[in-house]
Amino acid sequence: MKTLEFRIRKLYVNSDAEKRLQKRQPSRVYVNEEALIELTGSKDGGWAVCIERVSPSTNEPHSRREATLWKAPEKLDKAVTQMYDAFRDACGYRLGEHVRIATLGGGLPDADGVVMEEVAKEAAPGQEAPQQPIPIPAQDVPGWEVFLAGRLSLIEHVHAGLMFKDIFVRGPSRSFVVASVNGRPTGNGRYADRKTALRIVQPSDDADGDNSVAQGKLEVTGIRGIDLQIKKLNRLLRCFTADFPFGIKPPKPHIVIHGGHGTGKTMLLNSIAGTGWGTVFRIQFKDKLSEIQDVFQRATLQQPSIIVIDEFERLIDKERNNRSAVILAVSEALDALEADYLTKGEAPNVVVVAACLDYTTDIPEELKKPGRFTSEIYLPLPDVDGRREILAALNLHVQPEMEETLLRQLSDRTHAYNGNDLRRLVNEARIVGSVRVSEADLEGLGLEGLKIDDGVDETAAGGPVTEETTNAAAATAGPAPAALFPYYQPSDYEEALKTVRPSAMHDINLKPPPIRWDDIGGQDSVKTSLRRAVRLSTESTDTLARYFERPPKGFLLYGPPGCSKTMAAQAMATESGLNFFAVKGAELLNMYVGESERAVRRLFQRAREVAPSMIFFDEIDSIGGQRHGFGGGGGGGGPSKGGATSHGGLNVLTTLLNEMDGFEALQGVVVLAATNRPQALDPALLRPGRFDEMIYVSPPDEAARRAIFQGVATKCRMHPDVDIDKLARDTDGFSGAEIKGICAVAGVAAYDRYIADVSGAEDDWVNDDGIIMEDLEKAIASQKRQITSEMIEGFEAWERQFRRH
Repeated sequence: MKTLEFRIRKLYVNSDAEKRLQKRQPSRVYVNEEALIELTGSKDGGWAVCIERVSPSTNEPHSRREATLWKAPEKLDKAVTQMYDAFRDACGYRLGEHVRIATLGGGLPDADGVVMEEVAKEAAPGQEAPQQPIPIPAQDVPGWEVFLAGRLSLIEHVHAGLMFKDIFVRGPSRSFVVASVNGRPTGNGRYADRKTALRIVQPSDDADGDNSVAQGKLEVTGIRGIDLQIKKLNRLLRCFTADFPFGIKPPKPHIVIHGGHGTGKTMLLNSIAGTGWGTVFRIQFKDKLSEIQDVFQRATLQQPSIIVIDEFERLIDKERNNRSAVILAVSEALDALEADYLTKGEAPNVVVVAACLDYTTDIPEELKKPGRFTSEIYLPLPDVDGRREILAALNLHVQPEMEETLLRQLSDRTHAYNGNDLRRLVNEARIVGSVRVSEADLEGLGLEGLKIDDGVDETAAGGPVTEETTNAAAATAGPAPAALFPYYQPSDYEEALKTVRPSAMHDINLKPPPIRWDDIGGQDSVKTSLRRAVRLSTESTDTLARYFERPPKGFLLYGPPGCSKTMAAQAMATESGLNFFAVKGAELLNMYVGESERAVRRLFQRAREVAPSMIFFDEIDSIGGQRHGFGGGGGGGGPSKGGATSHGGLNVLTTLLNEMDGFEALQGVVVLAATNRPQALDPALLRPGRFDEMIYVSPPDEAARRAIFQGVATKCRMHPDVDIDKLARDTDGFSGAEIKGICAVAGVAAYDRYIADVSGAEDDWVNDDGIIMEDLEKAIASQKRQITSEMIEGFEAWERQFRRH
């Protein structure tokens, strides 16, 4: 954006054409052709510009006005500008004064809204002070607005400060001034008759001194579920509008709003922009460096103004080639606003508000220095009370006696849901309800003409559906079911919950397969421990405080391979309904420096946001190995061997230790891990406060093996002569996975026999006995045991060393 400095020179208006032009477009400013081209890049006039004093004295206001720029009708020096006397007087400029003119990019905007206020008439001869106006009676205000709109319709360009003196309609004559155009006390716009909204503001309307005469109130209201965050935001915004006592002028903060996906960041930005307090400028993540710099300059010239930066992390993404230059440009722009405060004692009225996912990691340190983005507001996922408020605002549209119960149930069951998710849930329930009350259902009630459209329904004849018409039709058709339109049912929301999942889990959530405790044979002690862990994560803090100083939060499953450790975790997630984060340890290791540690921190942060939740580390030994070395033998005993821990692996382990330490930080989060090599884990992971309970998942005993065979028998075709008790005795020492493998091998043999019978059958009858005892016995004989006695002894030795109870 180009700027030039000029000295004001008088503009003489002589011809009638010039006088008519002065009335229609009073905010014209003239420069010579060379200056016009340098400022706008064109010889054409009509460009929107901003004018301000170059060096205002302490006794003069820092006057800034908007105008339109044109080529001078007479020969002018390049350093001279001309403007009409009335406009110059409205701006408070004097002949010979130096001003700076800057282009605003484009032509003059339309005047969508004009605010006018009555001003005191000039003092009559013999009077010491101007006579203050008597307020216009309320019943006369509309008439005055219509009359003034007629006067404005004769003017094409309406600017703030435009005067209408001594107008007489009824009662005493009155004088008015344009207080703001498009919400800006410096504004200028193209007036459109019957399109531009005109409003008269009386002196009493501005008694609170909040500048409501000139613009909207800089305050966010009407958003439910984040009351504390809205209160903090409005407290920061108040620094731009409030009159503080004793002449205090605080610095004006630059704000970052951050939080996970769908927590309401964009909604808050749009709410700030929609207050009507000032001109709104938006910086997009795809904007060029020059465009970013131009926005800050234009916002400074068109005060009051609001700069909105959504997805700030994308604007300064590490993949962006000129990332450093963008960060420097934003830093310099914020410093320039801060410089005004340091030199003049009052910062410009420019609100800069940005949004990103995480203030800590997304905002670089250079942008967190004093005077830059030092004020941050975190938007968490709504808690149970917040979810209830949001759901209530969305209108569940159920029978009144059901609403409170349904609100309580839904708010309790929708942990990790953000506002968008709750809206999706309600919309999905309405779709389910609309399908349920289908045309066929309506025909059965004698209401076949009804259409369902989210509570706004009409008959085929076009009339509204009222309670009377619904009851009359129901009486004709007989008793109506409880689900009679127009109400939705709790069952509709129950069905919607099955399909609408929280979007906060979309990137790292792993939905467990539908494994249940009954699918795991035996392991009763393991099931008891894990069920207790789930209960601890959902129990109230008051109850826990009666029994624990630090409730257990970390649980380590260890044992030979194939003994259902991973299945136990999946069953725990399925049965508990906790938000389930599952990751194999090796997946967190990244070749890029710092990425692995960031992945661990992000994993724990997301789990805390959507608590109650569970983090499951499979193969945790790959990231939690001893700091003197990874590796070692198999599941058997013996110390771990191998090379030294890599620097990256050490950093990941350190991050994991830090994240797990501290009950307050992990409240509502269960950390579950599984390993075949517990002896490879670093001892720091095993201390109380991290993995509080170590659960040995042993090979299945005879009862458990019997349960596994029985489970397979209920799902597959087995011959009645199969002796499950004998199979359980014959598979002593086999793991659960090996038993499942035995059944799979037997199933293959039975299937091959079935195919052979089908191929050689001469009639429709086929002898299909399914899996027979012989198939299972042959499979057992061919299956090699992977769990050795030495391996079991190694686990028992490790257990004796670390077991706490």
